[in-house]
Amino acid sequence: MTPSALRGQLARWPTGVAVVTALGAEGPVGKTVNSFHATSLEPALVGWCIDHRSSQLDEWLAADGYVVHVAAADQTDLVTRFATSASDRFAGLDWTPGLDGMPVLPVDVPLRLECRVAHRFAVGDHTYLIGEVVAMTAAADAVPMTLQR
Repeated sequence: MTPSALRGQLARWPTGVAVVTALGAEGPVGKTVNSFHATSLEPALVGWCIDHRSSQLDEWLAADGYVVHVAAADQTDLVTRFATSASDRFAGLDWTPGLDGMPVLPVDVPLRLECRVAHRFAVGDHTYLIGEVVAMTAAADAVPMTLQR
């Protein structure tokens, strides 16, 4: 089993797309993820994984919380902005402070969850960040984006 073979086969599985943001020591950080998922309903927990090779790994591991913005089907520009390796993905983007000052993006999304980090687990080449959902905003008529190869 090679990482590239596994990645190729897992890419066939449809998955949702989200932009996760947090407040780092030097300002806001954000990234596009497809590892976001529900972890528990009671208590309300969600999680996602960050690669240990991420250029912003230390900021993500130090963050007290994060905001999950589930991308809408027509938000390719937003997803692309936060998927690039650019150092300032927030350049030219006005954001508002949410829970504990975390960056809330100025876009309508199908689901927005403001979370406080409850657990961090190193798992293989990633760290699993589990957050307790503290605030939720949902748009019932928005269609979430999915990826499938």
